[in-house]
Amino acid sequence: MNEKILAALMAEKDIADKVRGVYHLVSPHGCRYPNIVYSIISDVPALHGDNIELQSRVTVRIHIVTKDGRYEEIYRYVNRIMLNLGFMRVQAIEQREDDLKVKIVDYRTGVDFDV
Repeated sequence: MNEKILAALMAEKDIADKVRGVYHLVSPHGCRYPNIVYSIISDVPALHGDNIELQSRVTVRIHIVTKDGRYEEIYRYVNRIMLNLGFMRVQAIEQREDDLKVKIVDYRTGVDFDV
């Protein structure tokens, strides 16, 4: 799942032109802004049959980290990419951390298991 999300975000030329990096879990010390940080925050069973897990519900959290709070254009691209990957937006939060302004968005999808 992580590779699929990273590949989709990195393949989008419009995002590549707007951000300084896409990172998993945490942005490295000394990185440049704006950047995107993504992580899987939840992976829970959603569907069972004959004592077998058939589907899970996965929630991905994306942080769009900026210095100036100008994340709306990046957010539109990210939202389109995640919807194309089959995710649905669950919630969006704006937050300030130290001197950074961050848009945090959670996306959820169902993942089928091969039985």
